Amino acid sequence: MSQPVRMRMRIGSLIGLPAKYKAAIAAWTAAIVFCAVQAVSGNHGWLHLQQLRQKQEEVEAVAFRLERENQRLREHLTRLESDDLYLEKVARERLGWIKPGEVVYWSAPGTATLRVR
Repeated sequence: MSQPVRMRMRIGSLIGLPAKYKAAIAAWTAAIVFCAVQAVSGNHGWLHLQQLRQKQEEVEAVAFRLERENQRLREHLTRLESDDLYLEKVARERLGWIKPGEVVYWSAPGTATLRVR
């Protein structure tokens, strides 16, 4: 026999609904859209998270560079404390000291080359 004809409501068609349902659907839609926007661009949203990750990478790169520099300076200090020849070399380079019998040849302004004669 024949089946009863059912009214099918298409998605997006709110014409046949009472006003209170339309208002509820509109409110829920607005709430979902608001939550989605906040999740992406809010104070603690996805964009903020990406900015924090970028900042963390920059800070870690600086920390890594500073750690390498500290290690280099520690090695330099250890050599200065334990290696007399290295200490003499550094002092002579920085202070321009020469030993008796040495002659300094200036090769360019601000630089010196030590030669023994």
